[in-house]
Amino acid sequence: MTSEAVSHQFRKLLIVDDNKDITDLIEEVARVAGYDVASVNDFRELKATYRNFLPDLIFLDLDLGLDSDMDMSEKGYDGLAVFNFLVEVESRSMIVLISGMDNEKIRLTKNIGKEMNLNVVGSFSKPFSIDRIDQLLLKLKR
Repeated sequence: MTSEAVSHQFRKLLIVDDNKDITDLIEEVARVAGYDVASVNDFRELKATYRNFLPDLIFLDLDLGLDSDMDMSEKGYDGLAVFNFLVEVESRSMIVLISGMDNEKIRLTKNIGKEMNLNVVGSFSKPFSIDRIDQLLLKLKR
């Protein structure tokens, strides 16, 4: 692999989160860190955006607009629906989970992703630190 290929190994980040303020914030941090960035705030936009952008890295919110009194199946999609799509397209993108859920649910979801042969490499909880996102982006870009 050439040095140019290595330096561009993880340059395309797709952010999947229903909260536009969060995607805007992560986009700004990622661009400063040298990433090309695309965002999806609605699950229905995911498939076309993924196929057109072909990200190396995905930041994935697990809730995607679920209200606290909703069961995930009521909305029809959640982080697991994204996992199913990524399996369907045989994605090799690295995946970092973002969630306000408790740590046990995040851990279980990470394990499910790995069992589905997805490249789930980490997670962080909401609210999150901008510095932590920046550090993670720089680490994954190396």
